Amino acid sequence: RPLRPPPAALACLAPLDRARILLGGIVNHNYIQNAILLLIVINAILMGVATFPFVREDPAIQSGFEALDEVFLVLFTIESGTQLLYRGWTLFRDGFLAFDLLIVVASWTLVGAQVFRAFRIFRAMRLVTRIDTLRNLVTALFDVFPKMSAIFTLLMLIFYIFSVMMTTLFKGMHGDGLVEEPYFESIWYSMFTLFQMMTMDEWAVILFQI
Repeated sequence: RPLRPPPAALACLAPLDRARILLGGIVNHNYIQNAILLLIVINAILMGVATFPFVREDPAIQSGFEALDEVFLVLFTIESGTQLLYRGWTLFRDGFLAFDLLIVVASWTLVGAQVFRAFRIFRAMRLVTRIDTLRNLVTALFDVFPKMSAIFTLLMLIFYIFSVMMTTLFKGMHGDGLVEEPYFESIWYSMFTLFQMMTMDEWAVILFQI
């Protein structure tokens, strides 16, 4: 039978628990969540503006944008850290909150890397976790993913069947000089050619040659 902690220990933990609940009430308040949503939108817009020439060609303006981006990152870190303190390990039961935390941790991990400037725009994906319509859409996509996988498998089977058929019918045309490119000389070429025709990328050239 597990031992129960003495009442004195529970009394010592009570203020911490009250502080944790207070922090949770603050960070999950509608005003705070709306403010975080607004900050995410502003941050995403500023990261787009930072790609304009007038920013990239002026070191002073670029430095200001980078400093402002770090301020946003600190604010997002405080929000995610507070959520972690409030919820503890149960935070990882909520996929959207866990995604928020992952984005923040990844942002700090990439701060010292040159590639960070390109990938920090992924912080805008936090909008998905904040807007109910987007959350519902993502949830629905995950719910239908098994059926989408079955459809994808069927399409790949049809794609494979026609690749084999085209290779059997038209193999050797390139060697005979009838076509300029080896469109159907192997199953791999056939798959690529059929994909090119399916996406209508210069498919007319292939059509007239064949």
